Amino acid sequence: MRGPKNIVMMIGLLSFVGIQPSHAQVGSSPDLRLSVVGVGTQNYADSLNFYTKVMGLRPAFSFSPNGKRTFTYLQMSKDTFLELQENPTNAPGLTHIHMQTRDADAIIARLRKAGVATCSETVKTSCTINSRIAGPTKEKNAVIVDPNGIRIEPTEFTPGSLTKNAFDTWDGASVPTKADATRLMVVGIAVKDYAESESFYEKAVGFPVAFKFTSPDGQRTTKYYQISRDSFLEMQSATPAMPVGLSHVHIVTGDLNAMIARLRQAGLASAARTATTPNTVTEAGLTQPSNVKSANVFDPNGIRLELNELLPESLTKKAMDSWK
Repeated sequence: MRGPKNIVMMIGLLSFVGIQPSHAQVGSSPDLRLSVVGVGTQNYADSLNFYTKVMGLRPAFSFSPNGKRTFTYLQMSKDTFLELQENPTNAPGLTHIHMQTRDADAIIARLRKAGVATCSETVKTSCTINSRIAGPTKEKNAVIVDPNGIRIEPTEFTPGSLTKNAFDTWDGASVPTKADATRLMVVGIAVKDYAESESFYEKAVGFPVAFKFTSPDGQRTTKYYQISRDSFLEMQSATPAMPVGLSHVHIVTGDLNAMIARLRQAGLASAARTATTPNTVTEAGLTQPSNVKSANVFDPNGIRLELNELLPESLTKKAMDSWK
């Protein structure tokens, strides 16, 4: 269970210095956009209740391949989702990422031209898998496996796919207030070899650096890669408190205080900023040096969902505003 310990890393950011912004340009970034993050759970009913009744996410569609496991796409905004997966035999946690693209084949071709291998029985990381039509969603998915084993799926939401249908039927009726107007903005990754991961994401994949933090002792760096105008990867070195893999997600909201109040009314206990207890929401505060008003929600499995309200001086807001 990774989630509860990740708060340690967030608290540590309060002492980070050496902010180095970078102005990302759309021409230098690949045709990718953060769209879906998988959430694995052993107690599917409990997690589904949490994400729908407490968090207020809309079930877009569900499927059960071979009737053995259930998957539900929970729609946060018109084009961002959490994919809740029933994993009765695996530890709960974040499982994979989908990034929307117009041409999955072109993404894979470009990576192979950059020297990224094809995945095989002997090559399992820093590799790619050709695209296919995934059933039953009918999306066109390829696969990128980063140096840490993190799975990223460049995905075309093709006509007739379940995700495209969810896009087309989204009317905003389920988001009557600013607090309810959420969307997926950032996914955090913890990496074992920072230099190797930097090379992979910057040189092979082509993600521009939006900004980075350096700790006062110079031993730890956090980089924000800008995938698209309004979606990011947050990369940190793995620690005992934050194992290699997907670490947390950021969900942006227009009114953090109102959202916290709604979550408390829905049954989440209030907790201090340093708390990591499942089924709680922490007090709001200012995360530095990113200048983001934030709070943390811990789901029934302890997975951390960082709630963000972007202020005028937020570094993510500045990166978004400078995107061309």
